[in-house]
Formats: sequence, structure tokens, C-alpha cells
Amino acid sequence: MEVEIVERNAFTAVGKKRTFSVENDAQKEKISQFWQEANANGDAERINELAEFATIDGILGVCQMNGDKMDYYIAIESELTPPEDMEKLTIPASKWAIFKSVGPLPSSIQKVWEYIYGEWFHTSNYTHGNAPELEVYTEGDTTAADYYSEVWIPVVEKE
Repeated sequence: MEVEIVERNAFTAVGKKRTFSVENDAQKEKISQFWQEANANGDAERINELAEFATIDGILGVCQMNGDKMDYYIAIESELTPPEDMEKLTIPASKWAIFKSVGPLPSSIQKVWEYIYGEWFHTSNYTHGNAPELEVYTEGDTTAADYYSEVWIPVVEKE
């Protein structure tokens, strides 16, 4: 699997947040439902409209572990003040391992996550950094065989 290592300065994102249990991978189904809901009720479109000076090409899924729970944001890179029903979060400056995903969602991106934690961390020269993980969803048909998305993992080199 192709992996690109990049460094980025801190940036802010604006979006909707939900908190999910990660017990027994419960978050997988709940995150898919959150996206379906955001697409159906117009939240995803509203979030996309907040893009300002975005250098990441796509809407973000931001995963931040909090004990046995995960804070998950559907967000966009933006400096704007969020609407009342949304939040702003700061993504710290980090070195990122970017994994490309091609194929229909959610199965294609879930396979990338399995590869990262099942294989890549064990064989790479990196450990997890101190920042949230990002999913980057580009425009297009998310059910298409050639749909492109990415997973960004904050990393630090092993000593």
C-alpha cells in the first residue's frame, strides 16, 4: 500500500461532533450512520460551504480518542467562526503518514484502517503521534469502484 509522509503546520477545522464507544468496534457502524444522517439532513453540504483557504482537498472525518470513547467530527479545514450547532478544533502541527484508499465506502477505507493497525505500524519506522487521525473524503460517487479517499495518521519516528 502506498504511503506518503508529509509535515504540516497546525490548522483549524469546523464541523459537527459526535462521541462513540469503541468497545467491540461499535464506532464503525455509528460513524457510517452519522455520515448518512449528515448527507441526508444537509449538514455535510453546510460544512463543505465553510471551506476557507483549505489545502486539504475534501471533507474530513476527524477521529480523536478519549479513553474508551472516540470523538468524531465531520469537518472541513477552515478559519471561519463555526455556526452555533458546530465546533472548531485545532489540529496540531504534525508529521503525517497518508494512506490512499480507492473503492466504495465504507469497505475500502475500513480495509486501510485494518492495514494501518494490523500491519503497517508493526513494520514501519513510526509510532502514533499526538494528534487526531483524519479521513479525507473527496467529491464524487462514494459507491464507485474508483472513489478516492485518504487516511492521515499522525506519526513520529521510532527511536
